[in-house]
Formats: sequence, C-alpha cells, structure tokens
Amino acid sequence: MENTIPSILVPIDFSDQSAIALEQSLPLAKISNSKVVLLHVLRVSKTWLGIFSSEEQYELKDKITKRLQDMASEAASRSGVVVQSMVRDGKLLETILQVSAELKTHLIVVGTHPSNNFRQKLMGHNAYRLVKESECPVLTIKGKHHKHTCENIILPLDLTKETREKVSNAIYYAKAFNAKIHTVSVITTKSDELKKKLHAQMKMVVKHIQQQGVACAWNVLSVKNESEKIAQKLLEYAKEKDADLVVIMTQQEMEIAGYLIGSTAAEIISTSEIPVLSINPKFKYKYSPII
Repeated sequence: MENTIPSILVPIDFSDQSAIALEQSLPLAKISNSKVVLLHVLRVSKTWLGIFSSEEQYELKDKITKRLQDMASEAASRSGVVVQSMVRDGKLLETILQVSAELKTHLIVVGTHPSNNFRQKLMGHNAYRLVKESECPVLTIKGKHHKHTCENIILPLDLTKETREKVSNAIYYAKAFNAKIHTVSVITTKSDELKKKLHAQMKMVVKHIQQQGVACAWNVLSVKNESEKIAQKLLEYAKEKDADLVVIMTQQEMEIAGYLIGSTAAEIISTSEIPVLSINPKFKYKYSPII
C-alpha cells in the first residue's frame, strides 16, 4: 500500500545518542506533518544463534520489540507526533537502507558515536557510509546537546550546479523555524577569476534567499587546499555563529572550488557537534522530499 504520510526514519540502538536523535526528529516531524519510524536492527550472527535456543531468541526479540514500542508510545504521547516502531534482523547499514527504501522515507535522523568506540553500532565511519548510500537526506547528530528550535543555519556554497538543491533545503528549515541562514564559502584558490565568480554567485544566492523572506548573511573564508583545514574552518565558523544546523552536499561533480569533496564532508560529519544535514546529489530522489 502506498505511503501517504511522509516518514522520518530513526535508527535506535538504545544508546543515549540514538535517544537524542529521536528527540531531534520530533520537531522535524511536526513541521513537515510526518510520522517518525523507530528502527532497531537485530544483528543475528552464527555465534548469537549458537548461544541462544530458538525459544530464547524469540523471547529476546520480543523484549526488544516491547521496549521499542514503549519508547515510540511515550514519544508520541508527549509530542503529538505519530511514532511507529519496527524491529528487523540483518546487517545494520543494509537494513537501514532497505527499510528506508521500503517506506520511501524523506529523511533519516541518526545519532553517531565517537569512532574510537568499537562497541557502538553507528560510529562516525558507518554514519558516513549511510550518508553516501542513502537515497534521501540524512541528518547526523554527534553532539550531546540538542534544541527543539533552529535559529542559525550554516550553508556552505561552492560553484557546482547542485547548489540550488542545497539552498532549497536550507530555505525550508529557515522558514519552518524562522531561522537565519549564514552562507559561507571557503576560498582554496589564488585565481582572481574564480574568486570573482564565487562572490557573484554568493550574492545571487543571498538575494534569492532574502526574496524568500529569510534573513541571510554571507562570508568568505580562506584556507590552504587541505580538506581537514576546510572542515575545521567551517566548523569554527559554525560555532562562532552559534549554529544549530549545517547543510552540506556529500559529493560534487566539479572541483572548481576544491570544496566539500569526499574527505572534507566525512570530516564534517564525523567531528561536528552541530547536527549536519547531508544531501547526496548523485541520487535523483524517486519521491518528493519533505525538506
């Protein structure tokens, strides 16, 4: 049966970070008239099957299902949002992507963990893999603190043709939360021609955003052509602006600005304490996004 209500998928591993992801998903569901689907992936291994009898396996899955249902019921009761739950067996990332495709989710909200913690299920590297392979935008949340509002959005700009898609997402959130957009570009070239082109494009984007009734400011930062420094510079700027959201593209078709290509996006996703909305331009979404 065709899904008529847009859905936001939240992978749950019962960690504090996944609970924070759930909290972040609720106001997003409200503004987009969406439901939230909580997903727990039960990773069944040969060792796991050898330790537990069939009856014990059933009891364990039943307990997990009940715990997830209780979490969904509690969240729905206090938020007024429709919250559903689902437990699936399988490999973590593959199952998340499969369920997202089945439900035609419009957004995945995932809490990420420090990459040095081997036991955690959704570490930084795996979260970036999810971002790269997802056919819908992914909101990654690494920080321990979260807000129910969004006042400042950081919007990095480059010279690629995918800029419009990213700008539209930022405008949607800005309008929904009455937030201000801070457009920013990182100059990694000495070419005066490219600098002029970038400045001209930024001014056009800022004008477009302001015409949509959204407050917007812009800035240009300079760094050497090193991805780690680009990511660090952007996140320092985001912190300076007390940002609540960073909107990035994860892959570019052009390298004119040498910007947000691969490792830089991964660095931002894995280190940012501010929620990061990642949009993968290589996918042409099969369904209309809510954002």
